[in-house]
Amino acid sequence: MQQILRFPPPVIALALAGLGYGLAQITTGFPSIHMPSLGIILMAVGATTSASALFQFRLLRTTFVPTDDPTALAKDGPYCWTRNPMYLGILTALMGLALFVGSLSMFIAPIGFFFVIDRHFIPYEENKLISLFAESYQEYQRRVPRWL
Repeated sequence: MQQILRFPPPVIALALAGLGYGLAQITTGFPSIHMPSLGIILMAVGATTSASALFQFRLLRTTFVPTDDPTALAKDGPYCWTRNPMYLGILTALMGLALFVGSLSMFIAPIGFFFVIDRHFIPYEENKLISLFAESYQEYQRRVPRWL
């Protein structure tokens, strides 16, 4: 389980998007969901969400690397409505990319990303945050949802 933590989430997202795109090239003629305008909007929303979350980490002068120890708990900006805005942003952008490309195989990327992040990265990070910030983080967990 910890082996997957060696790969940063953006690398995982790119690998899954590459896999989906590769499959899209060999599965032409299959049903598709091609919505390029919505795809562009979702990619922009996703990028903006992730960037604003990264900005919060910069304001707090703490790390954004999942395996490093944070020095502060981000609770402002997008962290008011989701505990994982960077991951949510990447997931949203991957959904947008899938809709932009239009091939059903592209949906491997957001679905795979969700499961890897939700099952491996987030539990690892939550355990670390509980050990570092104790009751403050547990109160934050009760108040703000993991995803939305």
